[in-house]
Amino acid sequence: MAKATFDYEKLKRAVAGEYHAIRAFVDLKPAGGEMDKIFPPTYQGPDKNPIYATETRIVNGEEVHCVLIDSVQSQANRMEMALLEWHRKSKEPPFPLVQIDFRGTDVDWVGEFTVLEAPHRIADAYFLACELDGKPFRSPRKPEKGSDIGRNVEEARPDNATGLFGISPTSLIFGMWDSHSKGVLGAKFQRIMASEVIGIGVTKDGKRAESRIDPLIKVAGESLKAKINEDGTWSLVDSPEKKKADSSEKKEPKKLSGIGLGNITPTLNPTGGVVVKYARQIAVISLTALRRLRFPLESKEGEREEVNTLARTVLASLSLCALTLLWEEGFSLRSRCELVPVEEPLLELVSPQRREEFSLDFDAAEDIFRKAVDEAKKVGLPWPTVGDIGPWKNGILTLKPNKDLVNAIKESQAKALEISAES
Repeated sequence: MAKATFDYEKLKRAVAGEYHAIRAFVDLKPAGGEMDKIFPPTYQGPDKNPIYATETRIVNGEEVHCVLIDSVQSQANRMEMALLEWHRKSKEPPFPLVQIDFRGTDVDWVGEFTVLEAPHRIADAYFLACELDGKPFRSPRKPEKGSDIGRNVEEARPDNATGLFGISPTSLIFGMWDSHSKGVLGAKFQRIMASEVIGIGVTKDGKRAESRIDPLIKVAGESLKAKINEDGTWSLVDSPEKKKADSSEKKEPKKLSGIGLGNITPTLNPTGGVVVKYARQIAVISLTALRRLRFPLESKEGEREEVNTLARTVLASLSLCALTLLWEEGFSLRSRCELVPVEEPLLELVSPQRREEFSLDFDAAEDIFRKAVDEAKKVGLPWPTVGDIGPWKNGILTLKPNKDLVNAIKESQAKALEISAES
């Protein structure tokens, strides 16, 4: 299949209806070669034991044993982090970004927390507990008490996505459900972009050796006891006098292995990695789902469909930026799960009648994206990324956390330290 040329006009026609989807299949091999094991993520199985997510899929018409190597949710998070890095490095912010600034609060260590890091994106409960210019950013039950920008989130629907487009376009790409504000009545936006990595032709019997040989405390480590002090340090419980003094303590003394010292008996972990014939990334940008989104503008009633197409093209091109940024970053998914592409990644435009194959790198995707944004801004679609526009400062809307959110994070950290000391 000959590779087609690909540019802004081609993408715009595809979005307008020429194609149903853009997809990519990227075959991957372990960086250590075909004999090397890779380690998929583990999930809680029966009796709370860790297991891999294995299943049967159809590959070239045959049933093949496969394993999930990186889920749709995990791939989305990786693309969001790549977009965040791009946003932070760019001289001109590429897209609007909402963040919470925790600096100057009791949890100053959090710093800036962005919509690209929040599990539910702009609909996350974190943004419901924030303020903008001294008033609630969002007030779902009493919208008049919330900010004007927050009200755009409240009113967002698939048939009225204009406000959300100009606040958090990435929430439209990766999907969101505004369940924290209105429960089942909260607006839902399905994913436009979905990607996952699977291992094909997987073995079932990987084993991982686990042990610790202490270089200094070589023998009798298990017979020595220690207690955790209130300041987090520890001390030995080694003399009769000290044992008697510690007998009133509620906490039981720990073995040295419980605080990371002494030998640990070698064992075999059943989730010890897998060998696969190859791995594959499957990525899909749904143009059909994209066409369900509408972007009404009061001043453009006579050009409604053209405005819809321009907004959708921005989102499609931003999705391509996210995907090519992920390719540029590589597939280092976790410890001992380093994958490398077998060949140059290719994309396909897909419709029932035909397919067109094309290659694309991030630089080319960014050029298409910048052109799409320029065309969208010409018709009045909101895109506050240049200069200061109201509370927007060069493409960034900064919120402040309310006291309850700060206290919740602070108390959670204290509780976590307490549990850690007791365990």
